[in-house]
Amino acid sequence: ANEEPKLMSMLGSLGAAGYSGINAFLDAAAFASIVFAPAGLPLDVGIQHALLGYVVMQLVVTWLSAASAMITPVSYEVIPFLARFATLVVHSLQAKGEPSSAALPTVLAGSALVSVGAGLLFLLLSAMPIGDSISKLLPAPMQAGLFAAIGWSLYELSFETLKLQPPVAMVADGSLFAPDTARLWLTANGLGFCLWVLSRRISHPALFPSFVLGVTACTHIVLRVTGTALAEARAGGWLMEATSGRPCSSLWYARDFRAVRLDILLEPEVLTQLLCAILFGPLVNSLLNLVLIEPLVATKLELGAELRAHAAGSLALGLAGGHSNYVAISNTAIHIKCGGVDRLSCYAAAATAALFLLVHPLFGVVGYVPTLVVAATCVYIGIDFLVDNLLVPLLDGQLASAAVACAIFGACLQMGMLGGVAAGLVGCQLWALASRAPACREKAE
Repeated sequence: ANEEPKLMSMLGSLGAAGYSGINAFLDAAAFASIVFAPAGLPLDVGIQHALLGYVVMQLVVTWLSAASAMITPVSYEVIPFLARFATLVVHSLQAKGEPSSAALPTVLAGSALVSVGAGLLFLLLSAMPIGDSISKLLPAPMQAGLFAAIGWSLYELSFETLKLQPPVAMVADGSLFAPDTARLWLTANGLGFCLWVLSRRISHPALFPSFVLGVTACTHIVLRVTGTALAEARAGGWLMEATSGRPCSSLWYARDFRAVRLDILLEPEVLTQLLCAILFGPLVNSLLNLVLIEPLVATKLELGAELRAHAAGSLALGLAGGHSNYVAISNTAIHIKCGGVDRLSCYAAAATAALFLLVHPLFGVVGYVPTLVVAATCVYIGIDFLVDNLLVPLLDGQLASAAVACAIFGACLQMGMLGGVAAGLVGCQLWALASRAPACREKAE
């Protein structure tokens, strides 16, 4: 009788591991489709890059964290910056009339630098007496504005995934409602909105896998009924680019340090995207999530120790050549809900992802996945961020908070993320000084 609870616990751990490991592969495919494909870089290397990052980060954090179960997937908050970075690298090489062969090693080096930079930032934060200073430095309305700006960036990436221009550019040139483009982005928006509505009503862990399988099945049924060939569907933007996959050693050979273009990495616009990726992963993602995740994992977490665990993971995956991964509350919640409540489940999740990394023929699945899956996911996350951070405070009557969030959101769109953050920090400090001024005058009198 005593063995039955242990058996059920182990089955729950393995089930959760299977879900999180497969989800890591889907996230890696989405990352490669958003960052590598638009820049003309090989999808299989992009998938390997993301999978390696997940495996290393998950193993290190599981080993060092006080939490029994904590999932560290690909960070969607960082993807917009890396997508722009990869495109800028390719465009810079083209503008200089130089061969594109240096693009892949330069992008991989830049992504690795982001991971190393994030690790160093984690170490710095772990040595600081942060305490309540997070809410003072980044007040809730400012955090809301930043998340909203990231949400808009992810929404724009849904268009890029479909091989379309950003929505603002399409409005400007009048192509937004052209039949060939409208049927793609309207379908993606409709699916993303439906997924968002369902996520607010259903918390079952099978929701997202069911969505992926359902959209994939429906897309292939439509293609079969209409007699559309797979190659034609890929050319029309309905399916991801086909990749047969190569051995994982191809990622190692792609890291040709002699071909890395340091001059391009140091270009102001390129460097800005790397700095944004370094800052917003640890700050906007991990630091805030580590503060909020404690009730979920039901474990008392010492913030400094958790930051050092994430520093070790980021440094390790950066040196190994993996893409940045950070703790996620939603992924951890689903993992726990599936039965993954112990370290075994997290180690097994990393092993499942490693299986996809090592058995490269599995990459062939990517070519059959509809672009609508990735695009709709970007729409879903974008809507989620925009509604929660801009609309909800307004509907709740928090007019001042909503106004500040909208101001930060607008500043980020106009000035870039770094400029928006700088403007927000200055504004918050000026507001704090103005708020303290009456009390200081009364004390002086």
